[in-house]
Amino acid sequence: MKNLFMFRNLYAVFGLVLVLASCEPNQDHVAETEITATNAMATITPEDLEGEWKLSAMNTDTAVDLNNDQVFNSNILLETDCFQDMGVIFYAGGDMTTTNSRLDFRAGVNNNDFECLSGRTDTGLWDVENENDQERLVITMTINGETYTHKRILERTTNTFAFEVNKLESQQYLNGSPDGTDAGNVDVLSLEYTRVN
Repeated sequence: MKNLFMFRNLYAVFGLVLVLASCEPNQDHVAETEITATNAMATITPEDLEGEWKLSAMNTDTAVDLNNDQVFNSNILLETDCFQDMGVIFYAGGDMTTTNSRLDFRAGVNNNDFECLSGRTDTGLWDVENENDQERLVITMTINGETYTHKRILERTTNTFAFEVNKLESQQYLNGSPDGTDAGNVDVLSLEYTRVN
């Protein structure tokens, strides 16, 4: 539990991430090589992203041991199954639905256990664009009565997409830290999603 206490809050609310951090689509009909602005012109279309995606990596700048097995990982998904159902469905026509999860590190009698909070869904609109030889995902969502529209640069492989999370956006995952720990210095750097269908 000591290692669990390194974090006070680790948030993984995909809807909010899409709004604040956005994500990166994938092409299922291209070669198995990574598609980047350096080896291909930006040519994403909505069809490249349509379908269901599941969270496959949540990478941090510091390795952690949430499951207390003495093995530290920079990918949070290797430390907990809380996010196993987290994902997004991009529908033809521009609608989207997200399934969200969050780790709350203030659970338990002594506030040193974590609890998985999952099952929340959000909806919104999505589109893609090619700008300055970069592929971008455009997301519009309303959260707590406030509408957000954000664009994010995409990095894709055949069956995955990923996006970077900046320090401010990382605070949606990591909210403060217990006294005497270095959890406040841990940042989520990127999220990766893998195509389900």
